[in-house]
Amino acid sequence: MPRALPLAAGAAALLLAACQSNTPQRLTAADSTALVSVRTDFAAAWNKGDVSALVRLYTGDATYLPADHPSVVGTDALRSYYDTVLGTPTRPKLDVPAGFFTGRQDMAMASGAYTVTPAAPAAPAKGAAPAAPAPLTGKYLLVLMRQADGSWKIRFDASSLDAPPAPPAPAAKPTSRRRGRR
Repeated sequence: MPRALPLAAGAAALLLAACQSNTPQRLTAADSTALVSVRTDFAAAWNKGDVSALVRLYTGDATYLPADHPSVVGTDALRSYYDTVLGTPTRPKLDVPAGFFTGRQDMAMASGAYTVTPAAPAAPAKGAAPAAPAPLTGKYLLVLMRQADGSWKIRFDASSLDAPPAPPAPAAKPTSRRRGRR
């Protein structure tokens, strides 16, 4: 009889565990704060041209699917891509307003809109300054993974433009005055 009691207690514990809800743990308030920080840190690093800070926001095996560009996979490729996009003093400005995110346990998804404002081209030596390029609007979808240290990093990043960029304006034709024949 004494031997049956531990067996019955063990069986009851197994039944209780089996009856527990299998619902995944939802995101906590701390997770929500961390996910918002990824978005704000991304925009801040972009606008500073801090490629290293941008790359740190991704997992080592991340895949980025930028608008109108082949896939960018892994840390080295991300660094090269962002060096090209942001490696000039006239880098575009990025604005990422609040978006939407959801997730459970160790994976979250974020989506939203963005605006990229290209830098104004340098003024030509003579003549009027060229018109500033129109801002580009688009949308993004991110899949973020919780890391062992509890932080969140981007594993998949896809973006697309709402419309193709406007073609460049034709060069202005110089005006010349003809003088009468001599």
